[in-house]
Amino acid sequence: MFFAGTKMHLVTFGIVAFELVMLVVQVIYFLQRPNDKKRLWYLILLVFLILYNVCSGLFPDKQFVIPITIQTIIAYLVGFSMSMYVIYYFYKVFELKHLKFFVTYGILLFLVVPFIFLFIVPYLLTGDSRLSSKLTVIIPFFYGLSFIYCSTRALIKKFREARLENRILDDPLYEHAVVAYISMLCWAALPVIVFFGDFQVLEHSVTNAGFMFMTVIYVRSAIKQSRQEYQRLLESEKNLKELNNNLQHKVKERTKSLEELNTQQTNTFINLAHETKTPLTLINNYLSEYEQKHGSNEELNVIKYNINRLTSDIVNFFDLERFKRGFGVYDHNEISSFSCLLSAKLCLFALQARNSSIRLEQNIEPELLIKASASAIERIINNLIENAIRHSGNDGVLKVALKAVEGELIFTVADSGKGIPKDQQKKIFEPYFQLGDHQQSNEGMGLGLSIVKKVVDGLGGSISLSSEVNIGTTIEVRLKQHVGKAEHVKTVCPSAINFAETPKQLDDSVSESAKASVLLVEDNLAMLGYLSNKLKSRYNVYLARNGSEAITKLKAIAAVDLIVSDVMMENLDGFELCKILSRHPKFSHIPLIFLTAKSTNKDKLSALKLGAIDFIEKPFVVDQLLQKIECVISLSAKQRLAAFNDRTNTNADVKLTSTSQISFSENCISYGLSVRETEIAGLILQGLNYREIGERLFISTKTVNAHVTHIFEKCEVKTKIALVNKLSLAQKDIRENK
Repeated sequence: MFFAGTKMHLVTFGIVAFELVMLVVQVIYFLQRPNDKKRLWYLILLVFLILYNVCSGLFPDKQFVIPITIQTIIAYLVGFSMSMYVIYYFYKVFELKHLKFFVTYGILLFLVVPFIFLFIVPYLLTGDSRLSSKLTVIIPFFYGLSFIYCSTRALIKKFREARLENRILDDPLYEHAVVAYISMLCWAALPVIVFFGDFQVLEHSVTNAGFMFMTVIYVRSAIKQSRQEYQRLLESEKNLKELNNNLQHKVKERTKSLEELNTQQTNTFINLAHETKTPLTLINNYLSEYEQKHGSNEELNVIKYNINRLTSDIVNFFDLERFKRGFGVYDHNEISSFSCLLSAKLCLFALQARNSSIRLEQNIEPELLIKASASAIERIINNLIENAIRHSGNDGVLKVALKAVEGELIFTVADSGKGIPKDQQKKIFEPYFQLGDHQQSNEGMGLGLSIVKKVVDGLGGSISLSSEVNIGTTIEVRLKQHVGKAEHVKTVCPSAINFAETPKQLDDSVSESAKASVLLVEDNLAMLGYLSNKLKSRYNVYLARNGSEAITKLKAIAAVDLIVSDVMMENLDGFELCKILSRHPKFSHIPLIFLTAKSTNKDKLSALKLGAIDFIEKPFVVDQLLQKIECVISLSAKQRLAAFNDRTNTNADVKLTSTSQISFSENCISYGLSVRETEIAGLILQGLNYREIGERLFISTKTVNAHVTHIFEKCEVKTKIALVNKLSLAQKDIRENK
């Protein structure tokens, strides 16, 4: 019985229909697990089987427009192609590497060649498809038998080796191997059936039987695998829940322990700060008494300024902790005059602004009242205006305004400073956050603005910031205005602000050319001024705020005997400065001492590797630093003198004996010549002119002239010849005459 008037038998059609359904099922499973290569290879095998069944069931048929010859060749070509892929499939799925010959040369020699020369050629010559089919299946039949034999041995060997080595092969693989082997036997029977006749039902039934069993095995394996995966998923979910519960429990325990530790550390810090307030109070009291008895001076002002800073930081820390813990800091039941408080504060800040060359512009509406603690309002005013002055820079503009708009007091402070980058603007009100500013390095703890925000929030107000880099910053505070009668208002005016003035700029201290020269590089003005005051009585002191300024100043200075530098500075830090100096022929000989708050062994090692002669940590004892500077400069002077003596001994123009050289040095000392003046005098004795002397000592000709003038005055001569005679061996009794 043939299907729908075609040559395809109903059984063949049923087989094709079943395989199409299985193909859809296998495609679904493969899409769920695209990494399953074995299922992909089987999908390709199903496609070949379907094509084989369709083509061999339909062709040849005169109802098709395709020539009978082409139909016949296509039908047999699909059959041979399926046979080739069956070999390849078996080789890949079971990893039978020993059978590589069968899937390379074997397919070519025993399937492709017979199909061409034993089927296509005879069929085209005779037109007899039955004769050609009989001829072409003989060689594949024996090829199939040999492949079955070799694959059987290979499979047995594979499973035996796995058992001996205790390797675990997939359980479905054994079952699949048996079914695949049966399929191979059925496939090997195909040439026998074709040889004896054209039996479509028998041919397709036998050929597809084994592969249909294989399809069932694949479906069964997929169902079993899905169940196992589902079961593992349930177990994994259960284990995950248990792990999550354990993790949450551990996180809670760890969080609790961290909170306890943080509370303990905070309490320890608070206790330490509390204990610090007592000695600070005593120091302030005794310092005030001392100032009343003996008067004030520069050193005392520096002490007072730093004690006030420390006290302010301690108070800010206490207040911040009270805010964090929900305790009240201020009593906001009193009525204060914001206008009065602000006007009084600006009178006091005007001097500080003037010292920094900052123009202060104010626009304050009178009689604006607020229901708030006067101390809280003072704190808002102090912090905002002090920050604005600090960050405005020299020759800046500070604008302060207070006005009332629709029941709100709007207090605005705007400066013309460097501005705040956008990525830092959200952090500006966070505790301990500090902007990197080269003019005010490491000033305070970064608590002022965070406390201002806490105070403003406590009053139910708002604070906002707008800033642009290199243009300036504006901070606006909005608070609820109090409306009442003047006679019922308690106006509280502030007491004077006792703040120490930080110098806006420090100048070099150069007095005598005979003194040694020291270059101080430090970004903190207070520290820079302190060190300058300590050194200027002994040395010529030059000052720089960062590495860039130091290099610029070095190029303008005649000579520097020592550099004392901080490490952490903007624009160019101390380490980079040291690297640049070490590569510069004019400055590489200058000794350098690092004076810094960095204290790790890595920092010290880095400094010494760069060529620094010492690394002194802050805080330091100033007397030890002064002694270190004195020793370094003295040693450098001795080294220069020794080098000068060596040059003098080897000079061809002025040949002095060892005794005469000693007399020359003694004469220079007796006349009070400095080390630099001794060097210049020795070079004059060698016959060098002033320009050559300047090049030799890395100083300008003008500086050489100044030194020579001092030498002539000390030696009481007017010409070079007289100087040579005076400092020569003939005048070695000069000390006894003087």
